[in-house]
Amino acid sequence: MKARASRSAATTLAAAALAMMSMMSSAATAALAMVASGCINTDAAVFVDPSIAAPEATVSSSALGTGLTASFALELHLSARASGPSRVAVRTFAITSADQKTSIVEPLPAETTAALPVEVAPDSDVTVVFTVDTGAQGGTLPADAAAALCAAEGIRITGAIEDSLEDGATPVASAVFHADCP
Repeated sequence: MKARASRSAATTLAAAALAMMSMMSSAATAALAMVASGCINTDAAVFVDPSIAAPEATVSSSALGTGLTASFALELHLSARASGPSRVAVRTFAITSADQKTSIVEPLPAETTAALPVEVAPDSDVTVVFTVDTGAQGGTLPADAAAALCAAEGIRITGAIEDSLEDGATPVASAVFHADCP
């Protein structure tokens, strides 16, 4: 008897949902269909969710100072729940100590071949690769930077982006990593 009542309630609910879908827009229909099927999008990134992946750095020392080459990927994610696309600009990058209390290289002279700002559409991911080469830019870092870049605790790449869907800057930081040191 309970099984019949449950099936009857489910049939009534399904019929009501179909009747409502016939009166709604296609976007609302799709949303209701996802809810009815149990496929609710739980991705909460209504603003751009940035992360820094694959950080690498190589330190070199010479009589002129410390050289640094580095690369990393800025990954930008925006969920389907966002109100629209976002234009993302980069404010700054730096290399800091593992605990992020000490700036070692700031600003980090990072370059990319991608045109900035980048647009991130809802329900998508965008990756922008950055490189650093202090030697190519005709400069070096102070000699004492090598010790901080090569610290046993490791280093992080940190930064901030501007998301057009949100006021202010959004901070981003890599996981702790270790530079390749002489």
